[in-house]
Amino acid sequence: MDSIEQLELFGEINRGGEVAVRFNPGIGVGHHEKVVTAGNKTKFGVQIDYIPQVKTILTEYNLKLIGINQHMGSLFLDYQDYLAGVKCLLDIAQNFKQLKFIDFGGGFGVPYRKEEYRLDLSKLAKGMTKLIDEFLITYENKDVVFKVEPGRYLVAECGLLLGTVYSVKKNYDTKYIGTDLGFNVLSRPVMYDSYNEISLVKDINDGDKKVEEVTIVGNICESGDIIAKNRILPVMNQGDLIAVENAGAYGFSMSSNYNCRLKPAEILIDSNGEDRLIRERDVLKDLVFKFFN
Repeated sequence: MDSIEQLELFGEINRGGEVAVRFNPGIGVGHHEKVVTAGNKTKFGVQIDYIPQVKTILTEYNLKLIGINQHMGSLFLDYQDYLAGVKCLLDIAQNFKQLKFIDFGGGFGVPYRKEEYRLDLSKLAKGMTKLIDEFLITYENKDVVFKVEPGRYLVAECGLLLGTVYSVKKNYDTKYIGTDLGFNVLSRPVMYDSYNEISLVKDINDGDKKVEEVTIVGNICESGDIIAKNRILPVMNQGDLIAVENAGAYGFSMSSNYNCRLKPAEILIDSNGEDRLIRERDVLKDLVFKFFN
């Protein structure tokens, strides 16, 4: 349950049942304000001050609280931010003595920029172990299960989005590289102003490594359809192939047929280095079928 109101409604329709509650620890992290999901400026979770009300509703409807969880936000790279949230949730857990699980949430980040550092999982693990060991000294249910949700960390760096340059033009002082991509296949830039590294898939001779400032755009009929803005990249020409890096987590999963665009195919490179088609490219028939069935 995400609120006092939801918890009470659940009690009314499932008196005597088991339930879990999401708390807001008051600590939020994330790469953009739209993905910070805790703290005092988000809609998520039950704030700590409402713990007495939670207890009252549990008693009134004979509900058994079996778990609590939190989610602080998406894409943290400083392990200390996560540990602060872990400590807060464990403090909340002390108010409920027979929990079956405590879920610390996710948001584990990967570096999207070359200059960003990598999340130190070793220090994170040591810090969590210390906090959990201290918690279990006084907690009644020693069999409580602790959960984390690594999320994008597992797959983000596994994916590349490939696109073809079909237009090179200059409008006023900006040079635009038009591609057959768009925010229908990668929505993070238009939603969060997020950053993805761009690579030119091409052998460049030592004597031909010129760079220039360009803006990479898609072919959706909206000015916000920008994949990379004001980047210093190798000179690109019509027909070149580009790769958008770290597209494994929120690439295809957030893609759509917006603007009647067709989704691309998905190719998997297996452990033997062999490529396999795992999802076919959309064709017009697929689009029509989705709209009329």
